[in-house]
Amino acid sequence: MSFLLSAARRVVGLVVGDWLQSAVVVFLLAAGWLAVPRFGSPALVLLVVLLAGQLVWFARVDAVRQSRP
Repeated sequence: MSFLLSAARRVVGLVVGDWLQSAVVVFLLAAGWLAVPRFGSPALVLLVVLLAGQLVWFARVDAVRQSRP
């Protein structure tokens, strides 16, 4: 029974994490869509940095979650 509960928690965590990460990416892309025409290349650089940062953040959170027993 413990195995099933652990597996269920892991699946729910993956789905929720994926949806949250997808929502963050869509939000950043939408913000970039509006910002790049107005502010030019600085906004594009900021968009790339934010997208890379969210990727690192979610990878770190996932690694910490997996390292816990």
